[in-house]
Amino acid sequence: MMKNIFLVILIMTIVSSSFTSCSDFLETNSSTDINEDVALSNTSNLDKVLLATYKGLLMGGNVNSADRGLSGLTGMLSYYDLAGVDITAQSTIGTSEFTAYSFSDARTQAIGGYTAAVWTQFYDHINRCNIIIDALDDAIGSTDEKLTISGQAKAIRAISYFQLILNYQQTYNYAKTKRGVILRLHSNDPESMPFSTVEKVYTQIVKDLEDAKSELDGYDPDNVWRIRTDVVCAWLARVYQVMGNWDEALANAKIAYQAHSTLMTKDEWCSGFDDLIQNNVAELIWGYQNTDETNVGDGCPHAMWFNADPELADSEGYSPNIYSFHSYFVSQQWVDLFNNDLSDYRASRLNTTPEDVENDPSKSLTDSQVQSVMLWHRCGNSDFEIAHKWAYNKFKHYGVDNKCRPDICLIRASEMLLVMAESEANLGNTTTALGYLNTLQNARNVSVPTTTLIKEDLL
Repeated sequence: MMKNIFLVILIMTIVSSSFTSCSDFLETNSSTDINEDVALSNTSNLDKVLLATYKGLLMGGNVNSADRGLSGLTGMLSYYDLAGVDITAQSTIGTSEFTAYSFSDARTQAIGGYTAAVWTQFYDHINRCNIIIDALDDAIGSTDEKLTISGQAKAIRAISYFQLILNYQQTYNYAKTKRGVILRLHSNDPESMPFSTVEKVYTQIVKDLEDAKSELDGYDPDNVWRIRTDVVCAWLARVYQVMGNWDEALANAKIAYQAHSTLMTKDEWCSGFDDLIQNNVAELIWGYQNTDETNVGDGCPHAMWFNADPELADSEGYSPNIYSFHSYFVSQQWVDLFNNDLSDYRASRLNTTPEDVENDPSKSLTDSQVQSVMLWHRCGNSDFEIAHKWAYNKFKHYGVDNKCRPDICLIRASEMLLVMAESEANLGNTTTALGYLNTLQNARNVSVPTTTLIKEDLL
């Protein structure tokens, strides 16, 4: 593992050498080799290791293509929310796109196949973070530089362990004493180590995040993908929520929410979520930008959800073609979830309100007219299997050669509002909880906001 990381460093850095004679040239190390002591000797080099670790964490660039549907946080966060029979893929794909959102017993087994790739990718991030953290004491650099690198590395390690424990064991309060995953906290840990309990894993996750929260205090990077205190607090809110520690979930969600409390406008919400960073949308807490220079290629989760515009028939050899990979579709049941309140931005018949239909019945949309909806549209493909699914309308962010290059949002303030509402409800403060929920509902133009103060109903 130590050797592998330096190949990444070489990709991210320029190694220069001076050759003064033929003899000197023969004595010089290979241009594709770098001394480990040099690579870990200063904070500048360690930050480059951190940069490579970020790329793998966010985009999954170091994951085998066999499981690209679940690569990086981009893939995993989609999987947690979307897994189930409502999400389908064209059966002829036959690879990870077809199985990424399926529930099966094999998802909790790390003995090969797709799930092994989840195990491998997050331990890769953990091992890199351990190398960085262990090297910091002896590295050349200021105290502030060391703290910001340490804080980010600890946060990435905690996030990675959180993904592992979510995937390989049942939830915290039920499985505290059960076998969790392997806690590797140092770069020189032995190859073979025992599993730790779920409780010990969560204890380490919380410790790393709380350390990061302290070490990153005052850190204000230019790049939104860098982990800052508000990002750490958002992750703490997520972790404490799973643990059922409602006081801490509430406190950290409030901190994360404060700087991003201007919720998305209708135009921002309906724009497709593909340009939130470019347009400085305040609700975005954490995310990253894809460009033609920095993306990890088309074999990534957001590219698989990508749908080209219907009018771009034959753009990639299909007729008519409206999506890049013939990958992900949703069922009618999924679309119907959002149609109870047609004034809600999330309704499929976005441009038609109940008042519109009442005043002019001709505005009631038929299935064939729902081609213009914001979130989903009928595929319109000659293939029966494809034509009877709904295709996704978001991420129409074209780069060079019509490649998918959207901004990726990983945490938004609206999620923190929901954590705050859930926490207050569980603490018995249902009036305050309802206020948080109504704040979000009103921002999304819900025509009949929730009114109940009964805890179970509110939850």
